[in-house]
Amino acid sequence: MALILPAAASPQPRRRRWPHFSFAHLRAAAKTAAAMPLGSQQLRRQRTSTLLSLAGVTASLLVVFAQLGIERAVYDSSIRVHRAVVADLVLVPPGFKSLQIHAEVPAAMNDIVATNPSVAGTSPFWFGVMSLGHAGMPTSRRLAWYAIDVERPAIDVPGLKENLYKLRELRRILFDRDSRPYFGDLAEVADKGVEVPVLGPPDVRNLLREMFVVGTVAIGPNVVNDGAVIMSEGTMAEVMGSWYSERPAFIGIQLVPGADPAAVRKQLNNALIGRGEVISREEFEAREKQYWSRETPVGYITDLGFVMGLMIGMVFIYYAQYQIIRFYLPEYAILKSLGYDWWFFLCMIGQIGAAIITPAFLVAFTLARLVYGIAEATIHLGMTMGLREMVVALVASIVMTAVSSVFAIRRLWKVDPIMLFE
Repeated sequence: MALILPAAASPQPRRRRWPHFSFAHLRAAAKTAAAMPLGSQQLRRQRTSTLLSLAGVTASLLVVFAQLGIERAVYDSSIRVHRAVVADLVLVPPGFKSLQIHAEVPAAMNDIVATNPSVAGTSPFWFGVMSLGHAGMPTSRRLAWYAIDVERPAIDVPGLKENLYKLRELRRILFDRDSRPYFGDLAEVADKGVEVPVLGPPDVRNLLREMFVVGTVAIGPNVVNDGAVIMSEGTMAEVMGSWYSERPAFIGIQLVPGADPAAVRKQLNNALIGRGEVISREEFEAREKQYWSRETPVGYITDLGFVMGLMIGMVFIYYAQYQIIRFYLPEYAILKSLGYDWWFFLCMIGQIGAAIITPAFLVAFTLARLVYGIAEATIHLGMTMGLREMVVALVASIVMTAVSSVFAIRRLWKVDPIMLFE
């Protein structure tokens, strides 16, 4: 391979620690480094450090992919009900943060909302948590229950419309077929049209109340609950207590055609005077996500795991770069004596990082998809490899390479051609 001499450069003051940035210098240095792939050639000669760095960077990127997948699964699973709301606006308790807090809207607020001429109708929605068991389960499991007005359902999920008429009979419920596999064959039996008796929460005498699963819907679990059931307001009042009817979790608001949602929202909030809050569906979802990201340990744990994976990857890339610089220090001194500048060395060190991060990213991406599939089969939170995960992990890989290269190049600042004669 022919050695390419750099173009003559103006002498730089010896006291300058950071070279003057210039796109022209950077472009010329990158072109020269690409024509002289010394970094990748030196990396192949240091097999032990290369393999160690490759394994470490792959593991760190796998951690990054895992954290991104967990974050996406937690946030998306927490707003499955929110996305299914059939309304233009949503009436929630004042200072609403999350459905999981079990805050309630006084039913009297519904009368205030209904008096607005721009409101076409309202749909109350109730939410709670209970235990459920049946003959095919070794023990009862915790799940969420959702109650709706059968005539004005507040949500629309797959399977609800065709089974809605079945809820008019008391103690009949619909089971979430996307629940975690702790409930045995309950979904399979209910899909065959068979009424499956189940035991719900206990009554005042501590006797378990009997209900019947008459069909299935598709909602999906979240981090807190293993599954869900949907019932009518009448079944809720009989099984859970009649006082629940006066305390819905939220009320969906349908507007007349042509009404301005922003203007109606302002009017309703002025009329409610702090006893309730009307928000848009988008804000309804955003507040739920914000609650999980800022007010629960989930957001902090995933952010910390992402940062730790990023730092570990930097360390392993830096290790490979430093080992090569230390081993070939005299050769770098020769190049420096020939006039190669700081930008050339930075591009060459970047070659080493790129040669490590590229196969590591591909291997980590393949393993991450396998991990996502295994995790999703167990937790049913919607862990899927999307464009966001790939882009963020790719950006993280670039950051790893760039930062580690900047730290590694500092070792070359002390290289002096005079050391060849020592």
